[in-house]
Order: sequence, then structure tokens, then C-alpha cells
Amino acid sequence: MKQLLTSILLFTTVAFVIPPQEQLTVGEVLRKARQLDRDSTTVQLIGYITGKVSKGLYKFEDKTAEIKVYIDDNYLPAKPFDDRIQMVVYAWVQYEQNKPVTLRANRLVTEF
Repeated sequence: MKQLLTSILLFTTVAFVIPPQEQLTVGEVLRKARQLDRDSTTVQLIGYITGKVSKGLYKFEDKTAEIKVYIDDNYLPAKPFDDRIQMVVYAWVQYEQNKPVTLRANRLVTEF
């Protein structure tokens, strides 16, 4: 009985492991985009959301570069923010040949 409970507990812990994430700059994401897209890695970026391009598409920048990020409404912070507030974005990298690299947020965007 103890072995059964131990194996069930071990299985549930392994099944719900949070995927790996890397804290990178926008410049590093742009350089490593092909590999990050292929690996389905969640990247953590710290910077500023500087503008809204269209519904759900925002400009995000840090000290190295600028990139566009898709953020669904349910991932936007409830508190209003502007381009002077440093934000943390967790996102997947979307890479397609001959197109600009973009990000897709997969967690709540928060203040740094």
C-alpha cells in the first residue's frame, strides 16, 4: 500500500512540473529565436511595454532591442500600466523564416 501511494505521489509530482524558462534580453531572444521556437521554451523578459500596435499586439523593449508580443486580455495586469513601469513577460518565441520574430505571452504579465 505504501509503495502504491509513493508511486502515485511521485507520478503526480512529475506530471505537473513547470516547463523550463530562461531569463533573456530581447536581443538574446532575437539571436536565438530559431532554437527557442523549436524547443518551445518559455522565456522571461524584463522591460517596458511601450505601445499598443493592434488588439492584443504590443511593442515590448528593454535596453537591447524591441520586439512585438501578443498578449491575450486574460494575461494583461488588472492595474493600469504605462511605458515607465518595468514589466515581466513570460512568453513563447514565435519564429518563421523571413518574418519578424514575435512573442506570445503564456502567463500573467506583472510589474517587476
